[in-house]
Amino acid sequence: MRYKKINKNMMKKQIGTTLAIFLLIYLVAQIAPDFTNKYKKDALFNQEFVLGTVTKVIENNTEEDPFVSNRFRGNQKFTVLIEEGSQKGQIFTINHTLSSVRSAYAYEGLKAIFTVRTDSKGNIVVWLYNYRREYGVYFLIFLLVFIVLLIGKKEGLNSLLALIFTATVLFYVVVPGMWTPHPVLIAIISSIIICLVSYLLIAGMSKKALIASLGTLFGITLAGLLSYIMGLVLNLSGVDMEKGEALLYLAQDRGFKLKNLLFVSILFSSLGATMDIAISIASSSEQLLIVNPQIEKRALFSSLLAVGKDIIGTMTNTLVLAFCGASLPLAMMIWGYDMSYKQFINIPIIVINILQALCGSIGMVSSVLFTAICAILLNFRRKK
Repeated sequence: MRYKKINKNMMKKQIGTTLAIFLLIYLVAQIAPDFTNKYKKDALFNQEFVLGTVTKVIENNTEEDPFVSNRFRGNQKFTVLIEEGSQKGQIFTINHTLSSVRSAYAYEGLKAIFTVRTDSKGNIVVWLYNYRREYGVYFLIFLLVFIVLLIGKKEGLNSLLALIFTATVLFYVVVPGMWTPHPVLIAIISSIIICLVSYLLIAGMSKKALIASLGTLFGITLAGLLSYIMGLVLNLSGVDMEKGEALLYLAQDRGFKLKNLLFVSILFSSLGATMDIAISIASSSEQLLIVNPQIEKRALFSSLLAVGKDIIGTMTNTLVLAFCGASLPLAMMIWGYDMSYKQFINIPIIVINILQALCGSIGMVSSVLFTAICAILLNFRRKK
């Protein structure tokens, strides 16, 4: 009877937590745009991206790309039925050019995304934008949710809530906040909120959550400060990042400053791995104190560092390999063009990728030491 009562109380608590997080997510999504929309200008073009179906291929002068499999080069002419938007039900004839980079191949019955734009003369222009890919994304999201709930159960649900909350803050607060006069302040406050809410969901109102939060904030702050200082020393800025040049033209039109982009990028890229390490150290300290409440301060500190050493070995590799995987085309270009060391080591985008990996790893590793110190200060009890 008592077991059923405990389970009932836990279920009520979980339902309350879930509702509270969804309410918080709703408030962020509703309130944040009120502060950021004033920095958002109208779209540069009057256009729609809508679903359409290819009804007939009139001409097909294409050949298979010799360098990239399943891609074609050449020209096509076909008709399309627009199924959404202002031109719903209309049929248009499209002249479509394919290349190695842009190779959406049209065939009869193809459902794809089409761009509908009004040109300067008031004419409707339609072209094939891209394949429809969102169903693959939805499938992977469903698969992730299913596996996390199957294996993690209540803890898995809380992890998903933390993930949804983090995504909401990033897309409704951090990204729009980059266009405001105070992007760094918004990024720091957002990272603190993400950290606290995630740990409260995972560990509840406990010392473990507090210890992990302090360790994480120290690690990402160090990583961000290092990136900012090195960016000044090495004369790097957000314009040197991938897609930075395209963002520069947008910034000129909208009065956006790119100087803080590198700092914010490294701050959030190292947040996840640093949170993993901090909660692992905090959990280890809790378990060690449960097993041996009389453990000495020095022994507890040494044990936490030993745990941290094992975690560092894998997490540092994880962080560095993640950046290397994203930079693989760049590495292939270096080898393919037979660049000399002094040539490629001074290319801004390469230095930025190295900077991200190293600053993130330094912040992550240092969080082990700081989390262990916080665990000693907050958990240690002198023997009577």
